[in-house]
Amino acid sequence: MGGLNPVYRIGDQIVEAITAHRKSKKKEAWARAEELLRQVDVDPSRAKNYPHELSGGMRQRAMIAMALALNPELVIADEPTTALDVVIQAQVLKLMRRLQRELNVSIILISHDLSILGQTCDRIIIMYAGKIVEMGDAQTLFRQPKHPYTRALLNSFPDIKSASRTLTGLPGRPPDLIDPPIGCRFYPRCPQAQDICKAKEPAMIEVLPKHYVACHLVKGAS
Repeated sequence: MGGLNPVYRIGDQIVEAITAHRKSKKKEAWARAEELLRQVDVDPSRAKNYPHELSGGMRQRAMIAMALALNPELVIADEPTTALDVVIQAQVLKLMRRLQRELNVSIILISHDLSILGQTCDRIIIMYAGKIVEMGDAQTLFRQPKHPYTRALLNSFPDIKSASRTLTGLPGRPPDLIDPPIGCRFYPRCPQAQDICKAKEPAMIEVLPKHYVACHLVKGAS
C-alpha cells in the first residue's frame, strides 16, 4: 500500500510512470498499462480500480507492472513478498521468474527470508552490519556455508526435508553502524571469534570457484 497512491487508479499510476520518462500519448500509455497488467496476470479492466479495491497480491503485481513499464534491464525487488501469505508469495515469486525469462531482465532480490532466496536466486550475497561476509552460487552456499554468520542463519531456519533438529539463534544484537567495532563486525556475536577478529577486518577470499568469504577462520584468509 505504501508504494501506491490511494487516490489514483492503478492504470493512471502506471501511465504516470511511462509519460514521466517517455514522450507518449495518454491513450498509448494506457494501452501499455493494460498490456503490463496482462503480463503480470491481472485482468486489464482492473486498471480502472483504486488500490484499496485490489488484494495484497494484486497490488504487488501492479507494482511489478509499474517497475517493468520502461523495459528495464535490471529490477531491484526489496522484500517483494513481505506481508503476503505463503500461497500469494509463491505466486509472486513464480511470476517474477517467468518475467525474468520472458523479458530477459536481471533481478536483484533483497530479502531476509532464506527460503525465498534459495528457490529464486542463482547467486546469493550474505551481508552483516553493512558488510558482505559471503557470496557464491545459491546451491553451494546452502550446502557448504563457510562464514559463521551464514551457518548461524541456516541453523536458525527450519528444513522440512531434514530430520527434526533444535533451531539455534545468535546472542546479542547487531552493532551500531554509527560506531561499528574495529575488525570483523560479527566478532562480538561470533562463537568462534579470536583475537585477530577484534583487531583486523578480514579480507574477501575465494575459497571455491566464484565462492567468496570474508573471515579470518577460513583457510587462506589473512
